[in-house]
Amino acid sequence: MSMGSLRRRALLAGLLAWSAALAAPAAALDRAAPRALEIIAYPLKGFVIGEPDRRVFGRLTFLGGLELRAHDPDFGGISSLRIARDGERFIAVTDQAHWITGRIVARDGAPAAIAEARIAPILGPVGTPLKRTRHFDTEALAWQGNTLFVATERAHDILRFELPAGGMPGRGRVIEVPAAFRDLEGNRGIEALAVLPPRAAQAGQLLAFAERAPARWRMADHVGFILGPGGGRVSLRRIGDYDVTDIAFLPDGDLLVLERRFVPILGLGLRIRRIALAAIRPGARLDGEILIEADGGVQIDNMEALAAHRDAEGRTILTIVSDNNFSILQRTLLLRFALQE
Repeated sequence: MSMGSLRRRALLAGLLAWSAALAAPAAALDRAAPRALEIIAYPLKGFVIGEPDRRVFGRLTFLGGLELRAHDPDFGGISSLRIARDGERFIAVTDQAHWITGRIVARDGAPAAIAEARIAPILGPVGTPLKRTRHFDTEALAWQGNTLFVATERAHDILRFELPAGGMPGRGRVIEVPAAFRDLEGNRGIEALAVLPPRAAQAGQLLAFAERAPARWRMADHVGFILGPGGGRVSLRRIGDYDVTDIAFLPDGDLLVLERRFVPILGLGLRIRRIALAAIRPGARLDGEILIEADGGVQIDNMEALAAHRDAEGRTILTIVSDNNFSILQRTLLLRFALQE
């Protein structure tokens, strides 16, 4: 081998090593710390495909929707969402253990864009990203003041986080959960989580619902839990092939339950039920008014996240987001409806 070839090879090796030395720490830092997230929003042309002017669906009025995309590989899989009282700021969890925060920009009530978005790994008790632990499948989120609770499927645990002003949550800690959580099926664990509001019988305690009751329990209904002193099990009447995917309390205190159906022949389905707050107590079998039920022909996907707030006009606004399972065959949709009181 000539001296020139050796020099060229040494120079190339040096350049590659130098590039790797610069790139590797940066990549590690980018994945371990909060980072900016550019979310591209594409407006939907109505809720019903081919009928852009149709707005009323059951007790809901469609305000608008977006399809959301991002180049960041950690974006997607949104499984739960909570919105601040201003109706703009939000925090979400993905089912691959990431926080997403940002602001929903609306025009004339319709969502128009996502601004100031950031993404960061959810951290466990010792600072390890949950994605690298048995708590990797984060499915449900509750928000109360500066405290967040996240439920994990498969591990069947709930972690508590503190939310600093203007920042991302720090390390979480596992809280005590009912022993019955251990009976939940691997990928059908706690899917919905919320804090009971002040007028509830167990105000301030967590209300949790599994996606589906364990098969060995041989119960036809969905199963839920009120966590804490005086708590206990509740059930929700199961209707058809729907599973529970999220819950949210309305400003007046009533509970909304988001349900999803996926049957190969029938396809995707969406349903939202309203449950009276006074009915929620240990041992209760819950049921309520169906606000909307929709399936083929409308703009839905795997709808998993639900949030509610009151806007400046006094309307109750519902925001629903889909989990695309990080699949190119699915979409991340954000839909907004006004509830007809």
